[in-house]
Amino acid sequence: MPDGRSDSPDDLSLMRAIANGDRSAFSLLYDRHSPMLFAICRRILKDFGSSEDILIEVFLEVWSRADRFDSRRGSPLTYLVTLTRSRAIDRQRSQSARLNATSGDPDTTAPASSATDPLQSAESKEQQQIVRAALADLEPVQRQALECAFYEGLSHREIAQKLQKPLGTVKTYIRQGLIRLRSSLRTDR
Repeated sequence: MPDGRSDSPDDLSLMRAIANGDRSAFSLLYDRHSPMLFAICRRILKDFGSSEDILIEVFLEVWSRADRFDSRRGSPLTYLVTLTRSRAIDRQRSQSARLNATSGDPDTTAPASSATDPLQSAESKEQQQIVRAALADLEPVQRQALECAFYEGLSHREIAQKLQKPLGTVKTYIRQGLIRLRSSLRTDR
């Protein structure tokens, strides 16, 4: 199924256009990456409503601070994923702290639910399949380190302790895994 992206601008061009106030570039970037970023939020937060909130926060920041994006520090997708992951982990920690401060009554902490658009759901599932396939192609140690970092929100030091590997080795696994993922995901487009 063709995705129609062959004629569309790359992410870097979109970020530059967004910095100049181009709403259509913002819309295209959102449509292109929101399903994957939402999936990251859901994986970390396990709550639909909180995940939606984080996605909105991330894209508000992209719109209002696109001029601060520095392509020398990474690709726009890396920037989006890092921003999303950081916000989701912050929210998770904040929620955990609040739960520890309260009684922890399960009736007051039930996750909210919401219906999704079938087309958006299908696109999200397709993008998840692409990412899962790319993850499956990684070396097992690279995949495990990346999953610990991005899905569990662990720091490099915590991953090293969990995997019982030296910190430098874990950093190498993550870096090599991200390079292979980026390469794999670029060829899938």
